[in-house]
Amino acid sequence: MPALVYAHHPLRPGAAYPRIIETLLDMNRAGHAAAVTECIRMCRDLREHGHESRYAKPLRHLPGAWELKPTTRGGLRGGARVYFFWLGDGRPLLTGAEYKAPNAQADDDLLDELVDIAEAVKKGGFKP
Repeated sequence: MPALVYAHHPLRPGAAYPRIIETLLDMNRAGHAAAVTECIRMCRDLREHGHESRYAKPLRHLPGAWELKPTTRGGLRGGARVYFFWLGDGRPLLTGAEYKAPNAQADDDLLDELVDIAEAVKKGGFKP
């Protein structure tokens, strides 16, 4: 069972919470409590099943990036997403979460943050 790893944004190492927690809190404040619950459920599955998680899918347009997405389509829970990448030791590093409307694109800022965090890890600027 791989441990989940949480990261602060490399430009804000002193932030009160890791980015995944900040984004979940933002979702909850925006009225997407059901999507937050779904994100937490998917993260539990990722922790229990690792690479075999049924929710883990590679992002097509961003090599090395992954997302957790529910098996349901549409609706509040269907738009829940958690973004992450795999560390070299097989642990998932969670970088952010969002609720996106059906057929909407992922938030570019969250994906940029994922890349920033991945680069910091690669350069040794983040020690999980």
